[in-house]
Amino acid sequence: MRINGDHHSVIPLLMLTEGETARVAWIDGGHGIRRRLADIGIIPGKKIGIAHGAGKGPRIVVIDETKVMVGRGMLHKIFVKL
Repeated sequence: MRINGDHHSVIPLLMLTEGETARVAWIDGGHGIRRRLADIGIIPGKKIGIAHGAGKGPRIVVIDETKVMVGRGMLHKIFVKL
């Protein structure tokens, strides 16, 4: 799924591949999910990348040079702007 607008593509973070980076556009979830992600630095406007991970398991993402593991369910809820 790609949403085009403003000359940028918006995709779920899950679709980024290892080594790619993007900016968080929005988080599709309630207050609890947004708060949990904010606690680890994932907020709209923040640069984020995939450091490691493929397949059906969690992925290691990089935020501000910090690596954190994020599960697939959360990766589906984080939308990024390429």
